[in-house]
Amino acid sequence: MNPDPGWSHETHTSDGRTTITLAGEIDMSDAGQLRQLLHDTLHRAAVVTVDIAAVRFIDSAVIGALISAHNTATATGREFTVVNAAGQVHRVLQMTGILDILTA
Repeated sequence: MNPDPGWSHETHTSDGRTTITLAGEIDMSDAGQLRQLLHDTLHRAAVVTVDIAAVRFIDSAVIGALISAHNTATATGREFTVVNAAGQVHRVLQMTGILDILTA
């Protein structure tokens, strides 16, 4: 778990597949840490799924971290998917045009 009270993450790996479950409010002050978490995970796992069902807020810096992870996965032949976007987070991803890219 992440010690930052604004957001948290749990990581579970099985058979080369890793699921990162995020929760809370994630913004530009957390984006660097999130970006590092995603890229480190992509170097260890062939398939990475990020579950954001419990995420209540994201900003453009977080969207950038998700896009960067997606691009890294694509460039290295790995799979990166974001699942369970809901509420405001779903709307933001949809409005920015990346929902279909990240959830495909």
